Amino acid sequence: MRLAYVPLMLSVLLAQGGGVRFFQGSWEALLQEAQKQNKPIFVDFYAVWCGPCKMLEKYTFSNPQVGAYADRHYIAYRIDAEKGEGPRLANQYRIRAYPTIVFLDPQGKELGRHVGYTDANGFLTLLNRFKEQYEQTKRPTQPTWESFQAEYRVFFFDMTQKAWEETFAERLSQIETSLPETSPAGTPADEVLRALSLWRHGQKDAALHTLHHRLYQQQKLSPQQTAWLAAYALLHWDPLPPEVIQWISFTTKKDPTGAAYLTQAALYYRMGRIAEAQKSLKEAQKDLPPDTPALKTLSSLLTQKP
Repeated sequence: MRLAYVPLMLSVLLAQGGGVRFFQGSWEALLQEAQKQNKPIFVDFYAVWCGPCKMLEKYTFSNPQVGAYADRHYIAYRIDAEKGEGPRLANQYRIRAYPTIVFLDPQGKELGRHVGYTDANGFLTLLNRFKEQYEQTKRPTQPTWESFQAEYRVFFFDMTQKAWEETFAERLSQIETSLPETSPAGTPADEVLRALSLWRHGQKDAALHTLHHRLYQQQKLSPQQTAWLAAYALLHWDPLPPEVIQWISFTTKKDPTGAAYLTQAALYYRMGRIAEAQKSLKEAQKDLPPDTPALKTLSSLLTQKP
């Protein structure tokens, strides 16, 4: 395993000057260049009004270590998803939230994606992961929980947009470093953010009391917000508290959607409740396209022992 990270360390040592250099040209020219150099591609789908997109550009793409590693192993490309070729390509790659970074092989086949802001260290990890994945594309691989999580994030960020106000995602990205201020009269969003920050800082009982007793049981959260909370727990909490099943079950009763049932199926899977997971997955399959990557991966995982 150590050898896999040698290129990353070399890129860090050799990093000089600015950040990521993005290919300038048409989509067709991009694919031709990637095939010529036999390199994978990463594409940043963004929108000019998107706050997390601006953070990605300011703090991550400008990082010299990220730039050195990307220049060595990738062809990098940026697309304004609302202009020029952007809408067509965003539809082709099923872009539902910004920013979405899609990793492709030189022919344009998707290797995986990341939705939302990530810092320089997190992005270096993504670059290394998908580089290695590209190098192994000719070898058959088994689906993993990590691959499901990567595919599921598109639903998570769609839930974020539906459940919360525009600034919520940016505020969420800041909770790792500080406890957001709130008061007893704070909005549900304020209380959720503070509770999630408490959880990250090890105060799990206090966090769960706010989320479950103050907000969920007192009906201060909408079905969309409880779905989002369950999705967040699915991606970030291990082990999962049993309360999350109540949250997502409330949503599937009040606002049954394919995304909600997929979340419920994944939560049951993580808890080892396979029969219930399979039942929820069948409900998700009624609403979601059969070629949805997260749906296909979870279906495969359910045939294995979690």
